[in-house]
Amino acid sequence: MGCLYRVTDAFNFIVEHPHAQITWIARSSRCWKRFTVVIYDKTSPLVSVNEARKELFCQKNRTMENIPPTQQALLQHTKRAVYQAGIWTTCHQAQQQTPTAEGCVGHWMQKTKSWVPVWSSQPAAAKAVSELVKCACKSAAGCGGRCSCKKASWKCTELCSCKCEK
Repeated sequence: MGCLYRVTDAFNFIVEHPHAQITWIARSSRCWKRFTVVIYDKTSPLVSVNEARKELFCQKNRTMENIPPTQQALLQHTKRAVYQAGIWTTCHQAQQQTPTAEGCVGHWMQKTKSWVPVWSSQPAAAKAVSELVKCACKSAAGCGGRCSCKKASWKCTELCSCKCEK
């Protein structure tokens, strides 16, 4: 529970210091990650959003839309949100001292004269990830002849619900 109080403190810090650098994320990154995991799965003991993604997708059969973002995508989203919150927090001021959006919002596209968000610093997963084959074997002894993985001459993966060695 203490971690959630630190997240509240971080939100308050954003309000009190609207254009502060995002360096405070590093100090409370464990709390941000845990907070994000709890949003997606309130019973999870995990702290890492990447581990939570894996567990929710592989073991709890959640769709890609219902799992947390990657750690890198979460960082990029947080940078954009904090930058926007800083603008909203100071919108009542006649002359805002807004820092440049470079590094917070994304990249400036000269051709379109607009900002393009950086969604993640990691390459996007192949679309085929959501179409992976997995078996639904229930036998404690392992997979048998009806196993969809064995039929395709594949090894069972962590997506499978079987008890085979993976």
